Amino acid sequence: MQRNLSNNSLYTLFNLRLIKYAFLLALACVPKPGKAQQTDKDKTIFFAVTGKNLKDTSWIYGTYHLINNGYLLNQPNVLRAFNKAKGTVVEIVQDSSKIAGAMAMGMLKDKTLTSLLPASFIDTLDKELKATIGVSTAQMNQAKPVNVTLTLSMVDLMRNNQAMLSKYAGKPLDAWFAEETKMNNKPIVPLETVEGQMDLIFNKTSDEKQAEQLKLFVRNKTEMSQISDQLINLWIAQDLPAMSKLYDNMLAISGEEDYLLKSRNEEWLKKLPKMVEEKSTFVAVGALHLAGPAGLVAQLRNLGYTVTPLKTAL
Repeated sequence: MQRNLSNNSLYTLFNLRLIKYAFLLALACVPKPGKAQQTDKDKTIFFAVTGKNLKDTSWIYGTYHLINNGYLLNQPNVLRAFNKAKGTVVEIVQDSSKIAGAMAMGMLKDKTLTSLLPASFIDTLDKELKATIGVSTAQMNQAKPVNVTLTLSMVDLMRNNQAMLSKYAGKPLDAWFAEETKMNNKPIVPLETVEGQMDLIFNKTSDEKQAEQLKLFVRNKTEMSQISDQLINLWIAQDLPAMSKLYDNMLAISGEEDYLLKSRNEEWLKKLPKMVEEKSTFVAVGALHLAGPAGLVAQLRNLGYTVTPLKTAL
């Protein structure tokens, strides 16, 4: 069970870690004069991209990585755009051959989890692990602290939202978009590699910093759980502006630099314009990447594209 949970955590990290730790995008959410910003008219997770050098319409859809593709049965406009597009862009394309290497990045070398934590906290963590996933701290002793945090957060989120998550059959949205694109013999382009994402997760911050974040999560678990539950409900409501405000509200408990959203968006924006200018493209990425002044919607507008909010259903 532990290994399966860890694999799921890796896949959903970029939606969930931000919820649990701090909503890092808030660090970049100070409005700048003269820049295009999101408004309440952007209360959607689905946008058309036109104008500038585009020969045809492209689309951006903000996913929630734990929701299965059965959800799209209620989103006919999204499916229509996806089928019409000449290609698809996603965060990563899953590769089973990379899983072992990715998981190895999540393990400690030459140290243990308990060596990174104060003795006074180890008992607290042990109780939390046993209550949540039925294992002891000793059994997780080679896992990097962020791996432990992800596992705890995943179980918590899935328990709290079991009815909603089980409502939709199929595969996680991002994986489904990628697989369907391949089946239809259309080009699928990942914005990042699996190795790059895992390196960012496990190596961007020191093991010691990760241990501090683990303590922060466990000690504020109730509040963190409420926030993550709120976020999934905001996604279902397609309220992107509210997601951005939620980041701002959580800034006080962050303590991290913004490298999971803002910096990645900046890198993606070096690639996306060429992709959408070459052909009609369906872009499917985590909804948090669309939100706020540093999000893809606002930044594409800043580059001169027309980004129009669309209804997902008729």
